[in-house]
Amino acid sequence: MHEELSLTLQIAILAVQVGIILFAAKIAGKIFSFLRMPAVLGELLTGIIIGPYLLGSIPIAFHGLEKGLFPFISQSQCVSTPLYALATFGSIILLFMSGLETDLRQFFRYSFTGTCVGAGGALVSFLFGAWLGMWLFKAPFMDPRVLFLGILSTATSVGITARILSERKSMDSPEGTTIMAAAVIDDVLGIICLAVVLGIAGASGSSGVDWGKIGNIALKSVGIWLGATLIGYLFAHKIAAVLKKAGQSVEFSVLALGLALLCAGLFESAGLAMIVGAYVAGLSLSRTDIAFSLQNQLRGLYHFLVPVFFVVTGMMVDVRVFTNPWVVKYGLIFSLLAVLAKILGCAVPARMLNFNTLGALRIGIGMIPRGEVALIIAGIGVGTMMVVDGRKVPIINAELFGIAIIMTLVTTIAAPPLLSFVLSIRKQGTKKALADDGKSLHHIYTFPSENIRDMVLNVMQEHFYSEGFRHSSFDRDGELISFRRGKMVFSLMVEGNSLIFESDSREAVIIKTVMYETFVEIRRTMGELQEYASVFGKNMIEAVPETTMEKMDVTVSKKQAVVPEHVFLDLKAADLQEAVKEIISSLGGKEGVLEPERCISDVLKRESIASTCMEQHVAFPHARTKGVDRFIVVIGISRNGLEPTGNSKEKVHVVVLSLAAPGFDHPYLEFVAHAANILLKKENVDKMVSASSREEVAKLFNSEE
Repeated sequence: MHEELSLTLQIAILAVQVGIILFAAKIAGKIFSFLRMPAVLGELLTGIIIGPYLLGSIPIAFHGLEKGLFPFISQSQCVSTPLYALATFGSIILLFMSGLETDLRQFFRYSFTGTCVGAGGALVSFLFGAWLGMWLFKAPFMDPRVLFLGILSTATSVGITARILSERKSMDSPEGTTIMAAAVIDDVLGIICLAVVLGIAGASGSSGVDWGKIGNIALKSVGIWLGATLIGYLFAHKIAAVLKKAGQSVEFSVLALGLALLCAGLFESAGLAMIVGAYVAGLSLSRTDIAFSLQNQLRGLYHFLVPVFFVVTGMMVDVRVFTNPWVVKYGLIFSLLAVLAKILGCAVPARMLNFNTLGALRIGIGMIPRGEVALIIAGIGVGTMMVVDGRKVPIINAELFGIAIIMTLVTTIAAPPLLSFVLSIRKQGTKKALADDGKSLHHIYTFPSENIRDMVLNVMQEHFYSEGFRHSSFDRDGELISFRRGKMVFSLMVEGNSLIFESDSREAVIIKTVMYETFVEIRRTMGELQEYASVFGKNMIEAVPETTMEKMDVTVSKKQAVVPEHVFLDLKAADLQEAVKEIISSLGGKEGVLEPERCISDVLKRESIASTCMEQHVAFPHARTKGVDRFIVVIGISRNGLEPTGNSKEKVHVVVLSLAAPGFDHPYLEFVAHAANILLKKENVDKMVSASSREEVAKLFNSEE
């Protein structure tokens, strides 16, 4: 931003920048998701493309944008301060939400493993990076440039890994918990090492290094981190109780975010990274009953700020370094060493503890990305001077900065697809002997269908809610739901037609009690519904006055339209059930129909519950079924008439059959109602029965208003 620009214009430009970032990030994320690649990778590459080193510096004929939409600012800060600040807030909320999603019991269960993994990754990475520096500069190990390369290799961008773990719903898995614990240890060790290297750099050219001062910095960093974590663990429930006094979940969620920002700022002031403070705040509140409310209320802010963070991170990559062969060569060597160092340094300790080869590999790959952390450290190196031959020079010069950028780019881009791949392997990552601590109980309830499972799930959640339990959200893609009330915590795995509870013995009794009451309530409700359905089925048509039907808009949309290929004249079946089988069997092989037999079964099952035969000689069999992958409408005509199902006395001449996929976003029941309004007019039924072609039936149905 130019200082001569008015404050209003600067804010307007920032608004335009953020708007473009959001659209570009969302489009790129959709494209990469379609390609079965992590959305975060698309966001990073989007930042590179629209950033100051490529499209962002193209001049625009608009006041304030003469140097481009995302102009280059300086070597140490290539984007504007307001945009960088917004991205930083994105990293804070990302780590705060990651902390909320982490199972604290799992975190402490794997804290020892996380410490070993983090320390191993930091040590091996530092040695690999320092060895490369000694080779490049022909310098001793204590040379600040050599040590800084070691620090750059040590850094881990937990934000990128946390995003992948969250997308894969693996944040509270043993591997995810270990990675997050190891990343915190890794970050603390990296900060300590950075303090040591800066101390050495400051003493370069002098008589020695003030090791006492460096030791005090290291002890302070560890003490603040451990102290804050312990305070959060001991007083989490009291903090949550105070926050809840603010009122509704929206209000205490805002205060909780404020607490995360305070922790982030205090940690940064104390010499630790802001993201560590945010993660500690989230981790502390993760064991309280407000954790799920916080996740739900802050989800919108998460989807707003986190993409900005990753796009801006991509903007900080200077692609011009690729034009220097020397920089590219050693940048790729550095990248290879950085990848190997994390895999070896983290996977080997994990494999020696409670993880098998696959789990250890997941942890090693999860620790690979350097991201914004390496860029920040590189920026510190650019601005830090050392004395060489009596003159002051930056520790990180332009060439070394280019090498660091290539290493950052390669590790940041390579990690997401690799981590997504190993997480997609549906195998346990822990050793069988240590997969369970022996204290967990499993309660399995298996139901005849997913519809019944979902019915039980909904009623059961209401019962738990009335008992004071709060639970995480569940959607069609979700598998795990966590329940929490005070210190009582248990999980529910939704797998196929089964609900699988995992809990300690003290929660087992309340789980069984709630499930029993759930079944009793459903049985009572079903009895009442069955009695009402018989009455409602007879009176459904009479309940809609003819004058009202004439005023109703029954225009058929394009998605609801019947195509001539889906019209069958002269059905051979004798009754409605046989007609359903005949129609669906005739659809076999047509686009959208996956399993004809499953479609037949689901439609007849629905028909057996309550007949869809109505007056005017029409029937509307329908079902949501996995036998199709879209919404399909079929019309069958029987000149002689079909024997009806249920209590109907009239023969059926027109069958309007509709099939919808379970996840299909379309109001197909609304279509059934519209079709009924069309065919309740006797003249329309007569025209269809006497039609001489498929096209005539389809045209009559689609054009009727």
